[in-house]
Amino acid sequence: MGLHETAAATLLGGERRIETAARNVTNANTPGYKREIAYSEIAEPNTSNNMPSNAVPTVSSTTMANQGVLLDTGNLLDVAINGPGLMLVRDGERFAFSRGGNLGIGNEGILVDALGRAVQRAGGGDLELTNAAVEILADGTVLDGDVPIGTIGMFEAGDLDTKSSISATQRDALLEADASEFKQGMIERSNVTLSDEMVELMRTQRQVESGAQLVRAYDQLMSQAISTFSRSGS
Repeated sequence: MGLHETAAATLLGGERRIETAARNVTNANTPGYKREIAYSEIAEPNTSNNMPSNAVPTVSSTTMANQGVLLDTGNLLDVAINGPGLMLVRDGERFAFSRGGNLGIGNEGILVDALGRAVQRAGGGDLELTNAAVEILADGTVLDGDVPIGTIGMFEAGDLDTKSSISATQRDALLEADASEFKQGMIERSNVTLSDEMVELMRTQRQVESGAQLVRAYDQLMSQAISTFSRSGS
């Protein structure tokens, strides 16, 4: 009847929804974090020996790209992005997208994000500062006094996953973003609403309970079948 497969898919889907909601709650106060939304889709599994198989639901997730509220912090090295653009930061040999936030000066005067990743210049390379008393213009140009010392890069992700790291080759193929601007002394709040996550968790709990009920029903049917076959064979 496909009862066991349906129950397993329901429980697995519930687990993935809970994981997604947990990530959102954990990052509710992370500057620039974008909320993930879990959704169900019907996937037709492969069949063999010409035997039909029921479609089973799977759970995937997508990212809400809407901008969070910009908050004024007064910190000269806090940088928010107004618009869909993305900063690029280097973590070893890999690169990651970022929406800015709490920047600072790391080793050797390199501008880094809160995780210690090096902020990338327009055109590539780490951005170095001699002091924190700088002015960051809307186009990313960094001024030390009246002297420009570099430009923070603003990029478009295109088809790339903004939550995954990218290689140097993928970095070189990025396009610069035109419809965005930097806001110095500000951070972008995450677009997570905790009440929405609580509602999602309650909905998921009901889903998991229904999956558990299906498992119990399957076990009862199997017990009845075994008992019936045992009596008929005696």
